[in-house]
Amino acid sequence: MAQALLELVRGKFPDTTGSSHRGDEVVTVKREAVVDVIGFLRNDLASDMKLLRQIAAVDLLTYKTETTGGGSIASIEATPYSSSQKQPIEPRFYVAYNLYSITKRQSLRVKVELRSDDMKLPTITGLYRTADWWERYIYDMFGVEFTGHPNLKRLMLYPEFVGHPLRKDYPVRKRQLLVPELDFPDLVRGPGPGPGGAGVPMSQTHVGRANVDPNTYD
Repeated sequence: MAQALLELVRGKFPDTTGSSHRGDEVVTVKREAVVDVIGFLRNDLASDMKLLRQIAAVDLLTYKTETTGGGSIASIEATPYSSSQKQPIEPRFYVAYNLYSITKRQSLRVKVELRSDDMKLPTITGLYRTADWWERYIYDMFGVEFTGHPNLKRLMLYPEFVGHPLRKDYPVRKRQLLVPELDFPDLVRGPGPGPGGAGVPMSQTHVGRANVDPNTYD
């Protein structure tokens, strides 16, 4: 069934290439065709991939050669020296869309390669609503710009944060500038009663951080 799915994609899009990786079927597509390919997989009855499981990104800076090897602070970081001693890898990044068909019970990974000097991809938020936060996460952590995204801004980190922490050349001990603490209208502090009384979560009271007594609510 999985091989038939690869042939289905290659028959519709001849420029794509298919392969198997540790039991997963992978189809590599060009950036310009990613929306068309994923839209086809979502809407065609033979594939019916209505579920977007995940969008993931990978930095291949240290791929195939171990540049950390005790000379780095952490296993995810490539030191400036080790990076300068190896040949640059291009395309350095790739983005993978993990799709699944609930009716057909089959999955497929759509892979797009990106050069480090051209980190742009078209958004697929028009096909999957859940792509919104996945794309924002990858933009935040890897710096991939999803053109056409309705609200492309950092998801995990604050707007003033400099850099992208999941890139292999991001220093583990890098320190960011201190910025003023933001006041959020909805403050979520976990289970328990909020200022609205027992059974009313604080996230539903809209009181704001400045109006919450820190001695009363831990």
